[in-house]
Amino acid sequence: MVLSGKVPRAIHDALRAGADEILDSAPVSAIDLWAVHPGGHSILDAVERAFELSPVALQASREVLRRNGNMSSATVMFVLDALMRSAADGARGCAMAFGPGLIAETMLFHSVGFQK
Repeated sequence: MVLSGKVPRAIHDALRAGADEILDSAPVSAIDLWAVHPGGHSILDAVERAFELSPVALQASREVLRRNGNMSSATVMFVLDALMRSAADGARGCAMAFGPGLIAETMLFHSVGFQK
């Protein structure tokens, strides 16, 4: 599969336009954990710019990408696993996965008593 160079911009624009709905009207600062499907560096850069995140916010996503590459949409599960191993109970998170046809799935979550 080859991704169009237009994908990162489309993701950025869609996330900017839908930020209130994606975050349930919460401010970006209310999100402690960002589990973003690392489809590539340009995808992560687009998400970072769309939400004006600090580079450390997507560190888990970038590390999973570095270690495993893009394993399709399921890659976000590896990012969630990495985040949950060190997340404080009650931390608020936002997960995002992207798929063929430029499908985006998002969810908000709270960490609760994960076995470390």
